Amino acid sequence: MALCLRLNRFLLVCGLLCGAVSGQQTASPAPIVNNDSNSSADQGQSLGEIARKVRKDHTTEVQMSDADAKELFKSVDKIVAFASEDSGFPKRTSVKRRLVGSAEVEQYTRDEQTKQGYAQRFARSEMTMKKFGLLPREFNLREFVVKANGKQIAAYYDDETKTISMLNWIPLERQAPILAHELTHALQDQNYDLKAWLSAGQGASQPGEKKDSEPEIDDDSAGARRAVVEGQAQIVFVDYILAPLGRSLQNTPGLIYQMEEPAVKASADSQLLHDAPMILREVGTFPYREGLIFEGELLEKGGKAMAFPGVFARPPRNTHEVLQPTAYINREKLSPVRIPDVQQILSDKYAVYDSGGIGELDVRALLKTYGNRKEAETLAGSWQGGAYVAFRRTAKTTAETLTTADLSLLYVSRWKSSASAERFAHIYATAIAQRYQSATPQSFAPCAGTKCPAFAVQVLTEEGPVIVQQWADNTVLVSESFDQITAGKLVDAVRERNTEVQADNVPFDELSLRLYDLPEFSAFQAQVGDIILHEMEREAK
Repeated sequence: MALCLRLNRFLLVCGLLCGAVSGQQTASPAPIVNNDSNSSADQGQSLGEIARKVRKDHTTEVQMSDADAKELFKSVDKIVAFASEDSGFPKRTSVKRRLVGSAEVEQYTRDEQTKQGYAQRFARSEMTMKKFGLLPREFNLREFVVKANGKQIAAYYDDETKTISMLNWIPLERQAPILAHELTHALQDQNYDLKAWLSAGQGASQPGEKKDSEPEIDDDSAGARRAVVEGQAQIVFVDYILAPLGRSLQNTPGLIYQMEEPAVKASADSQLLHDAPMILREVGTFPYREGLIFEGELLEKGGKAMAFPGVFARPPRNTHEVLQPTAYINREKLSPVRIPDVQQILSDKYAVYDSGGIGELDVRALLKTYGNRKEAETLAGSWQGGAYVAFRRTAKTTAETLTTADLSLLYVSRWKSSASAERFAHIYATAIAQRYQSATPQSFAPCAGTKCPAFAVQVLTEEGPVIVQQWADNTVLVSESFDQITAGKLVDAVRERNTEVQADNVPFDELSLRLYDLPEFSAFQAQVGDIILHEMEREAK
């Protein structure tokens, strides 16, 4: 019984085990992070204290003997064989391997962080997140993730060099499970070319830029594909841990559902996560926790054929299908949410600044930030689509001095029922007072009939009016920082749904998942994994 209890607690943190496939467009898979701290003095300390201590106590001293290094190199082939049998991905070539020291690891981290190409779009996305209230107005996103830089790596697979790198200061016995995770990435790469497969789900990256073909629903499969890659690696990792007991996740499916959020949050009690806005926590843990649960559902419903090669052939299309696996399994059809071309209404006073989708993960983070966290997952599960366009006032031409006050926002979301639409509208309206320094409710002119919203709120803020409307067709329309007359024209344009004047400036990538484009964000994810891995090791003893 004691073993079962310890195993159950141990598996609670598996879904957040570090190691990420980094920026899907230009960066190589990010490393799994590990810290070696076995001192008994650690007992009783918080994870935050431990994490800060091991970061300070980092040493470049070589701890692995030549004999252990030789054994470690030999173990790669055995672990690859296990991962191949467990996943069903055939080994097509030998995996190159090397043992590295601290200097090489830190150089790898620096190289990853210098990979740019998305700076302009990242700045737009950060400003849009602040306008939505997903990030505080004064928050410096790049500075935060740079400070969260994880520099200690246990093993990492590089899909450019096709090499697995292992650290020379991590004890031999602690590297095997981590290698099971990372070598799964090597097998994925050998069979599907990870870089190309992840990039295939990439959305348009600039306002006015479109994909070659229109998706049948709001499609941002790049972020969802990332959850597949990490979720599969987590399955193999956990199976490797369970193997000595003669068990696997396939014959013990209930173990995955012990990863309830309160337990995960307790395991991840650290200053790093405490300081992070909710959106960073949600996006940071999404590929691991939700990826593992998603893959576990596929494993239970369709076996390894569905969970491994099957999902590579038909990847999930957005975070909704990862967070709601039955939507993926049942091939749920959702009508796309479109925003019409409103440039004629706005004339030359406004220009498109940013545009994209607000996916279920974005909505869940928003609801957890401003609503009831217990309600957030249930309500977010009723999401049926969302899109936005942010406009900047053309009178403000200097990008460096642009603030949220210079932006105006048009946001449309669709919900499964009138009750869920109403609830979301109320939470969004209530949050206005938290997002703005001043918020004064305004009265609407009386309205009656089918052309009137079921619920409407108008609030005057220091950045202009915010209007929230719930309509009978389960849509919620939001206008921020447009005057009331202009906002009314925009609402009418959206409600008319003239398919011939659809805006061609809306790529449907989900807003928060653009964080994966930033190499430094991989460091934040790795640091989260660092803390979780240390806790996992303590529970395993």
